[in-house]
Amino acid sequence: MTAVLRLFWNICLLRDGPETVPTHTWFLVSLIAAELAMGVVLTAVMYPSLSLALWFNLALINLAVTASIAWFALYLRNCEPRFLATLGAILGTEVLIDAVGALALSATSGVARVTTNWILLVWSVAVVGFILHRALATRLWVGILLSFGIALLGTFVAIALLGRFLVSAV
Repeated sequence: MTAVLRLFWNICLLRDGPETVPTHTWFLVSLIAAELAMGVVLTAVMYPSLSLALWFNLALINLAVTASIAWFALYLRNCEPRFLATLGAILGTEVLIDAVGALALSATSGVARVTTNWILLVWSVAVVGFILHRALATRLWVGILLSFGIALLGTFVAIALLGRFLVSAV
């Protein structure tokens, strides 16, 4: 277990790439479940006034958009065999970043909370960008730009699908 945590932590620190991530089905299913759970926890910390269903749907939309765009980018570069390792790396690092985020955001308020939120967002975009850069065998800025696009698209899709529920819950 510590080897897996160390692997994902090293990817979060941009030391290792996605090619080192195991691609066993059971491992990826575990990462999907862990990311959904941590996504719900982080969303609950960030938006406590929303319902459990909205927390889960926001986490699910983020996961679906990330996986879809990552697969499509790999498909366009004829790198589909790298998808499972890429997805595993993204999910594993997001679980760690979400855990750090939930702890940090629950311990802060006001300006410190907003600053922490921005730092976590930049860190997440940088890590996913690094993973995509390695998986797509492209320049780092391309991976970061794609990661930023994924984050924006995830937000737009969530607003498009859940906007009226989000507005009524606030």
